[in-house]
Amino acid sequence: METLLCFDKIQMSKHKEELSIVEDYYNRTKHQFDNIEKEADEYAKSFYNNYPMTEYIDQADIADKALDRGLEFYETLSIMKSNHLLMTISMLYHIWEQQLIKFTIEELEHYLKFNKNSLSYLEVQKIFESHGIIISNTKSWGKIKELKLLVGTIKHGDGYSADNLRKIRPDFFENDIFKGVDTLEFHKAVLLHPYSLQVEESNLSDYVEATKNFWDEMPEKAYSDINSINNKLDELKK
Repeated sequence: METLLCFDKIQMSKHKEELSIVEDYYNRTKHQFDNIEKEADEYAKSFYNNYPMTEYIDQADIADKALDRGLEFYETLSIMKSNHLLMTISMLYHIWEQQLIKFTIEELEHYLKFNKNSLSYLEVQKIFESHGIIISNTKSWGKIKELKLLVGTIKHGDGYSADNLRKIRPDFFENDIFKGVDTLEFHKAVLLHPYSLQVEESNLSDYVEATKNFWDEMPEKAYSDINSINNKLDELKK
């Protein structure tokens, strides 16, 4: 039985709009972190002003404690600011991946039955291959692969994804503060320190463009058959 993937232009535009919204959401919410220095300073002042003073308490000691609390609060806000960008990047990748999965199911549910666990990304990749579309051969794949490795690093910390990400983006692991030091190795975890990965807002913009361009690269229609799909899926079991 012949199968068809139909990349309807209206549907492709919807996918691209969803991906653009991710960046729009980030740009609308990032301003919550514009004044973290001021917030930390106010936090320290509040700690000092509301401390239950007595004649036996050294005000200089409380001032030092307030300063320490302010610095701790600033570090926490810095982590949240960094994680806001990293979590947005992670969300972007997972939206793109789920778009692929949902698209594939909807296109092929007339020919195949899908269990409640749906499809994995690797299965979608094989189904696309059976229709003559090699995802890794698209022009956008280089940047999407980078995005995929970055998201794996954000989730798991140092490991397989980080090792492969270092090969193509060593700058993510370097900064002027820790010259010659791998920042992820130094800080051990991604989400617990704002300088573990040197990711910028411009990287988010690049990834949004890459995921949108992916849908632009798709043909109008791609054909295959049930046997070819099953053969490709069987490759994953070997």
